[in-house]
Amino acid sequence: MMRVKHFLGMRTQQELLTSHNIVHPKRIVNRNQWTIEALREHLQWAVDVELYTIPYYMSAMYSVIDQASEARRLVRSVVNQEMLHMQCAANIANAYGVDLHITAPHYGGEIPHLDFSENPNQPTRIFSPYSTQIGAMDVERINTMCIIECPGEISPAILNPSSDEYSSIGDIYEAIRVGAETLKECISANVNQVAHFKSTYPNVSSLTVSKSGDEGLVQVNQLIDLIIDQGEGAPWPNEKINRNVPIEQRFEEYQQDQLPPEYQNHVDDIQPYWDHFQKFTYLRKQKLPDTYPLNFGSPRGLQNQQILVSHFGHFLQLMNIVFNPIYQQHLAKENGISVEQIQHEAGAEFGTTMYKVGAAIAACWENGVVPAFSTSQSQTEQ
Repeated sequence: MMRVKHFLGMRTQQELLTSHNIVHPKRIVNRNQWTIEALREHLQWAVDVELYTIPYYMSAMYSVIDQASEARRLVRSVVNQEMLHMQCAANIANAYGVDLHITAPHYGGEIPHLDFSENPNQPTRIFSPYSTQIGAMDVERINTMCIIECPGEISPAILNPSSDEYSSIGDIYEAIRVGAETLKECISANVNQVAHFKSTYPNVSSLTVSKSGDEGLVQVNQLIDLIIDQGEGAPWPNEKINRNVPIEQRFEEYQQDQLPPEYQNHVDDIQPYWDHFQKFTYLRKQKLPDTYPLNFGSPRGLQNQQILVSHFGHFLQLMNIVFNPIYQQHLAKENGISVEQIQHEAGAEFGTTMYKVGAAIAACWENGVVPAFSTSQSQTEQ
């Protein structure tokens, strides 16, 4: 059997593991500005943001010593849904012909494509101190999770002309919704659609874009609804909120409606009715869990760190194949094999490699080092 590493082509681990700061995108405020290039760029940004959350949340989760703890299980449920969200974002991207490029996120700087200071709910002021560095599940990491998942207050015009940048994940997706509708004639049906979570969410009408035109747009909007509802929930404050109450008190009293039944995970989620923001704001009020102590410079720990970088690099390569039909075609032509063979081999390694990444994160913490997900991060922390 041919191994994926034999035909990975031009997207090498070295390239994909080199993380870079990502500039903030300029907000589109007029439907006339939506071109297919602009929509494709926004869809790449959505995939970037979804990927960013996965190593960050996984690292915090695996730092918790007690595997059965409420904190670890709640964050695990969010990690699983973030993987679903990345899949959904990639499915929408493929329906619009995006050549996705999936590279290692940059941690320790700004969260890609978002300016939370523009969010009227002021998450960076309320959830402080915070840190975007990879780390254990502590006050700074939990606050950052709250900031990432904090809902925005969507204006009637959807895109607030007074701001140049997007202020929440939901803000980006609402922009994508407008662009997707404007360019619905560009939707292509059944382009490399992935549906790994169907058994977990059997009542979701579709996790893929299998139609074109108006019918395809319905499916695109359903995927956007799933991502927003599970993540930050509905735009907030809403009509149930007293806007005269200080914003700090609003957060103390925060309570979203239950997730729609079709978006609830009753397989392994201990709080299937809560969105991500509600889970994280709940954790913020609880006693911090015990986490593994650090032992900087541990030879075994540093070795585990390099193993993790290698596994994550391979996982990035696999995601570039699994989620990108354009790259699949390139690899098939370059290696003289079929696209179906490329898909089969990458799919066969995907789950196993994801498991290896998780095990390597756990091994880093157990041996006293912070997990690393890029060559620049591992060099910095040595």
